[in-house]
Amino acid sequence: MQTELQTRHSHALPELRFSLNLLYVGRFLLGMKNLSPVTDEGIDAFDERIEAVTDELVATELLHEAAVLAGDVLPELLPPSALNDAA
Repeated sequence: MQTELQTRHSHALPELRFSLNLLYVGRFLLGMKNLSPVTDEGIDAFDERIEAVTDELVATELLHEAAVLAGDVLPELLPPSALNDAA
């Protein structure tokens, strides 16, 4: 079983993906309401935040990939049971 290499940027990726998904759900739910000027402003605010989070996610993914290619990866942590088995 091959796992993805961990870098110092890895911890941020799931959080950013989750945030982006929540923003899309919020925008969808807001769009289901009757359209009004207030709703349009809310959708515009969601769109701006979605764009910002998407930019941050893409940048973090690029940093992660660059770190992997450069060999700047975190050491793999072995579970305590694996350490006991090796001894």
